[in-house]
Amino acid sequence: MRDVMKPILAVLALLATSLTLVTSAISASADTAPADPDLPRTVSADVLPTVQINGVAWKQVIVGDIVYVGGNFTSARPAGAAAGTSESARSHMLAYRLSTGKLVTGFAPKFNGQVKDMALSPDKSLLYVAGGFTQVDGVNRYRGAAINLATGALTSFRPIFNSTTNAVAATSTAVFYGGVFTSADNAARTKVAAVKPSDTGTQLLPMNPKLAGGNVNDIVVSSDGTKIVIGGAFTSVNGSANPGYGLARIEVSSGKSLALPVNSEVRNGGANSAILSLESDGTSFYGSGYHYGGGGNLEGSFKASWATGKLTWLEDCHGDTYAVWPTTDVVYQASHKHGCDTSAGFPETKPRAWHHATATTQDVRGTNTADTKYNYPDHPGTPRPEFLEWYPKWTNGTFTSAKQSTWTVTANAKYVLFGGEFLKVNGVAQQGLVRFAVKDIAPNKVGPTLKGAKWALTGTSPSAGKATLKWPGNPDKDNATVTYKLYRGSMTSTPIKTVKVTAPFWKHAAMTFTDTGRASRSAQKYRIEAVDPLGNVSRSDWVTVTIK
Repeated sequence: MRDVMKPILAVLALLATSLTLVTSAISASADTAPADPDLPRTVSADVLPTVQINGVAWKQVIVGDIVYVGGNFTSARPAGAAAGTSESARSHMLAYRLSTGKLVTGFAPKFNGQVKDMALSPDKSLLYVAGGFTQVDGVNRYRGAAINLATGALTSFRPIFNSTTNAVAATSTAVFYGGVFTSADNAARTKVAAVKPSDTGTQLLPMNPKLAGGNVNDIVVSSDGTKIVIGGAFTSVNGSANPGYGLARIEVSSGKSLALPVNSEVRNGGANSAILSLESDGTSFYGSGYHYGGGGNLEGSFKASWATGKLTWLEDCHGDTYAVWPTTDVVYQASHKHGCDTSAGFPETKPRAWHHATATTQDVRGTNTADTKYNYPDHPGTPRPEFLEWYPKWTNGTFTSAKQSTWTVTANAKYVLFGGEFLKVNGVAQQGLVRFAVKDIAPNKVGPTLKGAKWALTGTSPSAGKATLKWPGNPDKDNATVTYKLYRGSMTSTPIKTVKVTAPFWKHAAMTFTDTGRASRSAQKYRIEAVDPLGNVSRSDWVTVTIK
């Protein structure tokens, strides 16, 4: 179920478990150092210092060592700087160094309205832009523009749309726009259009599919440039609702609809449901969505084949998924997921727990099950990926009315970048933008979550000569394996109990151990330690037990 309104559309847990564990290992899960060699590695959960913004980021595009950011913001500041300090003016677009996170000082185009999407030209020389702006650097550009990345200057490319553009995608022969508009270059075009990459002669291309219902939110193009897939809240395309309900595959040359079997399973459209994002890796395309009440059945993400249009897998989480990004082995999602048990992920909890960044395998690892608890729309029997053990913690922002954290995700072979309106990541002040890196270049300093008084080791003496110690599970944000070591007397002694657990975070359950052979009326000190595979350690406070 959708839990908040979407600014991009409308202005836009854990069941507590308590198990006694005195032996090692549950099911395997992947992370930065997976116990199962058949599972891929995620990036580390370490928060890398990154330039901050005073609003929301909707899109990031990586070009070499430069990251271009589009959104709704008016200033940038360095990592670590408090809001309102060390500010540099930036009007809805900026650039920073991928390797350092530092602002690029010489790139500062001025948009008079928010930037919703960006796309590179195939030769990576131009950055095409979509959004709600009508001027760039004081020059009229009606919701479509292009920036020359070598110079940072506005180009002569100037399509005209009569209302907001939400999405842009490009080939060498066409630039595709989708959004709210009903005309392009003063000709009728309903929410999707194609224009020439240059501004010589007539710019508008003939493609003119007929959409009914809601808006287009995103567009991806096939590797040969002959087809596009559009996603949004529309309810039919070229007179068809299957395919055509929230998803459609269109032939560029004719504007005709093509077969899209995935649309029989993924049904998001209308006033209270939509496909929110699309991405492509050339052989597959990926999407994500939301629904609230009726009109839709997907809040997670999916993968489908460009060749056939058929579903590859579906990640059946609940809690809107705003964006998805595929890497070679891992697919990352930006969302506010709160229950993924039908896809063998974390369960719904009371009170509800939110997870704003997740990762899954690229390949199929099982099948989805029916929802027998919450009456959510479900997809039993469909193929699913596997969730990987990577769960950074986010602090929601307040810039949009939705008051969310992550809205967009982008990656290359070494980095994963999230953007949105968040204020902190893993408790570190880091507003709107953040980088994560693969293990080989990350600090790898994220350890088990709880420590000190927050990791409540308790001890009692149930009978003569015995002390029973209990402690909660202490999972790690980017490692499934945690080794628990219980000490008596001092940390220099050998642990009296060692328990190695490999499991997703919600299965790191409470543990109990009884220490025997203690002298009556003696005071025994105990401390529990949790160690991840990279040597990061969290320790409880000492607890003293008076033996009966």
